Amino acid sequence: MVRAPRWLLAFVLCAAPSLPGCKTGPGLTKVEAPAEGITLRYDLTAGQVYQGSVRRSATIRAATSATSSSQSFSFDLTLTVRGADEAHGGTAVTARFSAVQIKWSLPPSFPISVAEFNRTAGQQLQGLEVDFSVDDTGKILHMPELPEDLSAELRVVLQQALDALETAFLTVPARPLKAGDTWKDDKKRGRKGKLGRYSEGTVTSKVDGFYQTGEPPITVARLITDTDETEITTTSSGSHEVKKQSTITALFATDQRYLYSYVNEEQIFDAGNTNTFAKTEVNWSKPVSQTGGAAAPKVQDISDPCHPDYVGSEDCNEAGAPPPAGGEPPASSQPPTTSAPPPAGN
Repeated sequence: MVRAPRWLLAFVLCAAPSLPGCKTGPGLTKVEAPAEGITLRYDLTAGQVYQGSVRRSATIRAATSATSSSQSFSFDLTLTVRGADEAHGGTAVTARFSAVQIKWSLPPSFPISVAEFNRTAGQQLQGLEVDFSVDDTGKILHMPELPEDLSAELRVVLQQALDALETAFLTVPARPLKAGDTWKDDKKRGRKGKLGRYSEGTVTSKVDGFYQTGEPPITVARLITDTDETEITTTSSGSHEVKKQSTITALFATDQRYLYSYVNEEQIFDAGNTNTFAKTEVNWSKPVSQTGGAAAPKVQDISDPCHPDYVGSEDCNEAGAPPPAGGEPPASSQPPTTSAPPPAGN
């Protein structure tokens, strides 16, 4: 849960927090929004790329003793928007993990060393690419499940990493939003009673206000979200249930249409086993070209009208086309092909 956030003191000291120009936290200046409100939408233009930096730390306390342990990981994420997802609906997005660092504690009885486990988990994540789908309100429509043959400990690490993909998106309503507006969403994932992970819960969100931040300054909506969730993992040997409570404070770039930053403070209750207190911090950026627009994917310039990918007004006259100077046949216009390296650890 959020305890004494830094922006709260500034908020209390500000005599009239609704006035433009009132400083309400580090790097945030309150501004007036249009009277009709602002509609929040995600930019899912095909070819758009987002860069993210994720850090998560957690303290795990045993429910039946005074022992505790710590776990942390950090990595960078690159999200590439692919276009319409015909299979799952919404828009297909590919995420790639890099700069992975894992520091995970393990029970003393674990068969391999902590160093070896952290190295194996890092190798599984480094360079991993995950395809999922989302709509322009930020609702995740499809997220792949982990393979069944993973160890329980490795599954926990990789599942938390997959969950971090969702920090690029918070679900927003279709209507224009004003400061103080609230809404609720039902969160469901997976198939109830089936093998795998199923979760359900209630998400309550609020627009805490509109601000300017950054250099050059951009306008952001500050969103505060409280979630109560129950997660059930079912395997061939039975089911296991945990409860989660979290508070998220996020900044949404209203004109650039993406989630600028995200802080999630979470408590996880595994009845009779452990209580976990975790914090996840994510910062996202939307790279732009020198002309100020979104960084576009590279497009090859094909001038040969007989090339199958040629776009233009000239007609292909393959039989009568003169050879180039020197009598050599024309070079292929196909771009060089590249292949992604195999996942680390294989």
